[in-house]
Amino acid sequence: MLRSFFYIFCVMLPVSAMAQERVALLIGNSNYQLEELYLPNPANDAEALGDKLSELGFQVIKAIDTDQAEVETAMADFAVAARNAEMAVFFFAGHGVQVAGENYLISTDFTEFNAGGLANKAIRMGQVRELFEAANADIGIVILDACRNNPFVEAGQVPPGLARSSGGAGLLIAYATDPGNVAYDGSGENSVFTKAIIDNIGTKGVEARIMFGRVRQQVILETRGAQIPWVEEAVLGEHYFAGRAGVVNVGNAYSREISLWREISAQTDVAVFEDYISEYPDGVFAAFAIDRIAMIKRARAAGAPSGQTSQELLHGEPPDRIENALEVLGFLQATRDLSDVTLERLSSAFDLYRVQLPNPDEASAERLYQDAARMIVFLGATTAQQLRTDIIALSSIDRTLKIARDAMAEIEEISKTNAEALPVLADARRDITAIEASLDQVMARLDESRLYYQSLIDKAQAHFPTEFTGGAQQQILPDSGLGRLEQRLADDAALFINHVQSYTPETKGTYAWLIDFLPTS
Repeated sequence: MLRSFFYIFCVMLPVSAMAQERVALLIGNSNYQLEELYLPNPANDAEALGDKLSELGFQVIKAIDTDQAEVETAMADFAVAARNAEMAVFFFAGHGVQVAGENYLISTDFTEFNAGGLANKAIRMGQVRELFEAANADIGIVILDACRNNPFVEAGQVPPGLARSSGGAGLLIAYATDPGNVAYDGSGENSVFTKAIIDNIGTKGVEARIMFGRVRQQVILETRGAQIPWVEEAVLGEHYFAGRAGVVNVGNAYSREISLWREISAQTDVAVFEDYISEYPDGVFAAFAIDRIAMIKRARAAGAPSGQTSQELLHGEPPDRIENALEVLGFLQATRDLSDVTLERLSSAFDLYRVQLPNPDEASAERLYQDAARMIVFLGATTAQQLRTDIIALSSIDRTLKIARDAMAEIEEISKTNAEALPVLADARRDITAIEASLDQVMARLDESRLYYQSLIDKAQAHFPTEFTGGAQQQILPDSGLGRLEQRLADDAALFINHVQSYTPETKGTYAWLIDFLPTS
């Protein structure tokens, strides 16, 4: 009854009375009535993240160690405050279970290990989704750090972890770990997942989805792949926890380069590749840009091939698949306007592709798809090398920064009673600022590389699934030129193919493939 009342109450209140720009509800349940359900960190997690969100300008509602009646009241307050908000955040830390595909977030007064206990002393995820639908915030964010080990699982009453649960438009759901697995409560005052959020949420200029990408990356690195957070989202536009006005990484050459490459890689204008080579003569894609220029010039000089026309060769093929293959190979600029995907447009681009082949008469749709798959593998292998390099650098910088901060703390203590330590303290602060700047640059490069690598996996799965199944590795790697490159690149090409083949709906929303880039020591 109370649940129905607060939804009606929300609808009846004037919008002006309810609207808040940024609001958050944080529920942290550590002290359950049943002693065997006790958890050390959820209350700390809610307190710490709530404090961080307050610093970022959120109206924060905290519900620490709440029974069902108290959490219902807190949710009613949140529903009012979240109405038409710019950003609304719901955070739960504590015990959560899945039953018949529905997730339940357990209140502290839960005492009955049965369906009745869940119905009366837990929050259904369905309720949370309904709350966000009614609130109509610009973006709704649900953060669930609720997959700890619990007696439900140990007794065999429910499966481990939480079930995959997608939200509606404008909703992002972040889970501490992937479906069916258990999250770590952490050895310190906060869980591994919540600590990663606190570490990253205040970074200016980092969009919310990229921020959660950093969280997933940090948890995977810290747990060495034992815990893999995942995200379900259907969010439009850009949204920032700490504001858009971040520090521009003007020295981040790789970040700029990969952004430029993504912008020009599908063009057929020689000039754009010449400009790229001029700016990045030793760039990641420089050799490929040189080949692209030669390819385009050859294609334009050769004229129309003999034999079947391109329209005949492409007849009956899915237009979107042809478009994506030609776009990957650089013979067609991708378009979001499906009405522009005409056979005439595709045939003209296919003509360019045909004439650059050693034997244009051997051109076919199958050859086109195979060549596109090989190109995706090459780009994936190249990006993998950058990922590995920067993950190692990140680990090294993190260790250096921790040592430097510990040293500065000692110097600060000495300087309180010894003025001669003040110049040393100033030097230590400058050193830390420089280390933090290096860390920012590596993080920005990893943001770019992560997103690009995942986009290549998505493209391979969406448009070239048959080329990446079965014996795809043998089909793609021969004659691709990879054998003539250094062995590391060839190995990363095989690794990328494996990531495409092993990527499933169950791993969507995670960066599970990051495990394969972890430092060996």
